[in-house]
Amino acid sequence: MKKLIREVNDKEICNRLEILMGVEREDIPPHLIRALFDDPLGFDADQIPEPFSQYAKHFLYMLKRDQRIQHRERIEKEKRKSARSKTATTSKKASRSRKTSSRPA
Repeated sequence: MKKLIREVNDKEICNRLEILMGVEREDIPPHLIRALFDDPLGFDADQIPEPFSQYAKHFLYMLKRDQRIQHRERIEKEKRKSARSKTATTSKKASRSRKTSSRPA
């Protein structure tokens, strides 16, 4: 959960969720907290009562944001890799053409 912290309020949300996990309250059944962490993307944050649902919603936002960032990084990495391979291919072709043109006929 701490790996998802990217903004200032993310740390506070994680701290509050850890407190809610450790404290059994009548307001939030422990099975809901476990369900949030076991299958966060399939979890419906509206199941948690209102004053606490904001923490669950922000946690789900943090997960989705992290997935978007990882997806963008993967795409950028693939673009750089393909750009490098294109550059390497063009430089090999250019060096071959220089070698063949410099040979005496």
